[in-house]
Amino acid sequence: MARPVAYGQAYGSEAIVKVRTAASQPFQANGGKFVFLGTTSRLATIASGACTANLFGWANVGTFSTSSTVGQDVVDVNVATDAVYELPINATQTETQLKQLVGKVCDIETSSGIQYANYDAATDQTIQVVDYKYYGSGTGEQSLLVRLYAKNLSATMAA
Repeated sequence: MARPVAYGQAYGSEAIVKVRTAASQPFQANGGKFVFLGTTSRLATIASGACTANLFGWANVGTFSTSSTVGQDVVDVNVATDAVYELPINATQTETQLKQLVGKVCDIETSSGIQYANYDAATDQTIQVVDYKYYGSGTGEQSLLVRLYAKNLSATMAA
């Protein structure tokens, strides 16, 4: 079984809201698309390793870079709290190691423009592992099925 070329929602419901984006946001199909809302701007911004307690949802886009003009683009964001997404993992794991991650709370990491599940960091506790996909033993052939960690959802979420 080959790994996906694009990651997205695996299962769960959808509660879509339209949100204006921050400038120059580089969404990548081969990575995650979790976003948070800027505290004052309320614009969707791609979550990275520094994202704490304010995830808003998953942007339903493929490979897409937003305009350099603030607020010009609008994206659909799924804010359903029961939605589960497939997300690449930041390091190669065996299937046995992946099984041990189920139930664990971890962080998001962004490297070279790709958003990953950072399985061995739980400083921000933004996502929770609910399952995994094992496509093979090579680099990039494992992914995690994750959901927003309820404790750290944005207070402004509409679900």
